[in-house]
Amino acid sequence: MGYQLWVSPVTGYRRKGTRFTTLRKIFIDNITARNIYEPLLCCPVNSHANDAREALRVRDFDVAGVKKTEDGEVIGYVKAVDLGDEDLGKYVRAISPNLLISDSTPIAEIFSVLSEMDFAFVVCGKHISGIITKADINKPPVRIYLFGMTSLFEMHLNVWVNHYYRENSWTEEVPEQRMQEASKIYELRKGNNQELSLLECLQLCDKRDLLAKSQRFREDFNFSRGSFDSFVKGVEKIRNELAHSQYSIIANIEWPRLIEIISRTEAFLTSSDDQVESIAAEGNEFQDLLIASV
Repeated sequence: MGYQLWVSPVTGYRRKGTRFTTLRKIFIDNITARNIYEPLLCCPVNSHANDAREALRVRDFDVAGVKKTEDGEVIGYVKAVDLGDEDLGKYVRAISPNLLISDSTPIAEIFSVLSEMDFAFVVCGKHISGIITKADINKPPVRIYLFGMTSLFEMHLNVWVNHYYRENSWTEEVPEQRMQEASKIYELRKGNNQELSLLECLQLCDKRDLLAKSQRFREDFNFSRGSFDSFVKGVEKIRNELAHSQYSIIANIEWPRLIEIISRTEAFLTSSDDQVESIAAEGNEFQDLLIASV
């Protein structure tokens, strides 16, 4: 769509599917804990801890539920690291309310849930039926959410580079070697794509450096140069893990850092959306903001 990606030049209305709130709403309304939780392994309370430990080992699980009877309700849980050589009942822990989430909990909120604990029990109807752990973040529905978010993030950076560096003045700020690399990528990719821009062929780190240099951008989005640099490096880390990791996207990112990056990215995209629409509403400026030319 080129410049029409964001706002129709005819109606002035923001196009569907280009807001971060739209992406987030998809994952709030439709993709929830029920799409990623695992059935909870349960052991009878009168069994021996050795049996529970072996069951957990075989399944590579760390936590099991505990029931009084096979068909009964979950009355507590045990952790593999706690289990000794006595009856299982000795090691049972109570399930506190903060360990419970509904199966309708949106995936977009699972990150904050797991920031407080390593796992959560999933309540389906009135019964505890499943468990979610940090390992479940690696599943496709969560990866799709993160990929959509990081893709939108880079699109927004393109918009702001065009806005703060009018008439392609950004080309004067990028080192010659980096411009040559972008030009090579552009020539390889453009083919029949009439709307591909040279800016889109810059690496994320180049866009980061351009916006970090812009005092107006930093003021408008309340960044210091250092904080913006650190922020974008974090987003880039998540993007690279999504692109290259075969199993765990969190193996090389500490959990608190992951949560921080996701939270800041969501806040940035929400703010950026608001500013895009505010400038577009002024009428004369929105095309300068939205056109991405070579």
